[in-house]
Amino acid sequence: MKIMKKDKTNNMDLESLISELGSKDTKYKKMMKRFQIVFLIFIFLYAGLFIINPDSDLTIYDRIAGVCYVVAFTLFTMQFRLLHKKFKQVNYFDPVKKVLEEAEKRYRLWNKNQLLIGVAILCIDAASILVMFDRFNERWTLWEFILIVQLLYVLIIGIGFGFGYLRWRNESRPIWLSAKALLKELEEE
Repeated sequence: MKIMKKDKTNNMDLESLISELGSKDTKYKKMMKRFQIVFLIFIFLYAGLFIINPDSDLTIYDRIAGVCYVVAFTLFTMQFRLLHKKFKQVNYFDPVKKVLEEAEKRYRLWNKNQLLIGVAILCIDAASILVMFDRFNERWTLWEFILIVQLLYVLIIGIGFGFGYLRWRNESRPIWLSAKALLKELEEE
């Protein structure tokens, strides 16, 4: 395995960056394909459990929650498909500037394509409220229940975002910063 060389500004040189991009792009392409398969399984599992299931114990709230889960998992699957496609279409034989611009976009923390993820998260939130409501409506009022579920949900999403940010900072941020710095050098020349 090649050790990344860094210059004084803590950025990788072009050769190290391209090598690291190739390695990370291949890893992420495989990961996106696996997630796509997992969420396809979730779609069919939750459709079967909550929507198709003829069990009379399932309330209308459970069935609506099932639709929300299926929509959420479909959105996640679409996002992972888009990302897999993006990583698959990377061409390192393009001009250096184009390769760096695309890498800088791919490895940003925030992308506009993440709106699908936000909608999916809201669908899971709604589904969670609908599924749990019947089970807790005798203990708490509607507003207490919604407040407690939302606090727990925000806490879980916050922890997940925190771990995601730390992972991005350690794995992707150096690539993103190096791509930005090399692009800036190219533009100055």
